[in-house]
Amino acid sequence: MKSNREKRGQFVIIAVMLTAIMIVSIGAIMHEAVTYYRHEPWEEYSAIIGDIEINSRKTVELSLASYTKNLANNPNAIVQDKSILNNTLKEWENDLTKIYPNNGIVLTHSLIGAGIENPAWNTSTSTSKASAKFKLDIRSIGLEGYDFTIVTSLSLKVYSSTNVTSTTNEILVIVTSETGLPVSDLNEGNFKIENATSVSVSPNFEILGYTILYTGPLHPHVEVRDQRGIYVIGLA
Repeated sequence: MKSNREKRGQFVIIAVMLTAIMIVSIGAIMHEAVTYYRHEPWEEYSAIIGDIEINSRKTVELSLASYTKNLANNPNAIVQDKSILNNTLKEWENDLTKIYPNNGIVLTHSLIGAGIENPAWNTSTSTSKASAKFKLDIRSIGLEGYDFTIVTSLSLKVYSSTNVTSTTNEILVIVTSETGLPVSDLNEGNFKIENATSVSVSPNFEILGYTILYTGPLHPHVEVRDQRGIYVIGLA
């Protein structure tokens, strides 16, 4: 019969062998994982996702710009076609599959609870607004259901409208974007005052808006177009 010392020696050898097998197995798994993540272009995919979000925003902005331009040019139209947003987004989603043919990129949008809102115009506080919800899949890396929402808007608040002289009137206005921050890069070319014969626009840092001096009626409609081409019309 084997002595207890020999049995203990066999157990030690078996334990050492099992430990060695585990170390080798874990090392192989870690090497495979490190190699996979090292070669996977995560920075590239992160940049692609960022580009898709930026261009999706531009698509929504362009759609709202086209819609509000048509509305500004045809203020008496009973029905305005809002399908431009849906149609433009479909074209953008189709273009993505051509831009990235080998990445398995699928972008879909939903306008349920979103879309182009009925413009709240011709008041002292007027707004143009559109939004869309998106779902992005990148099947080449197993990314599914990445959701993001785009909201874009342009708002105009008429702060006051007063007589300065017998021929000149003054309007103070604040223009803001969807961020809630003032739009600060506008000039005379971005404003149109109803029936005005001359218009002068200057920044008003006190109200974070603009002072408009013009010759014309005291309480006119004020049309604003920002650098994205989005229109909004308020009443002074």
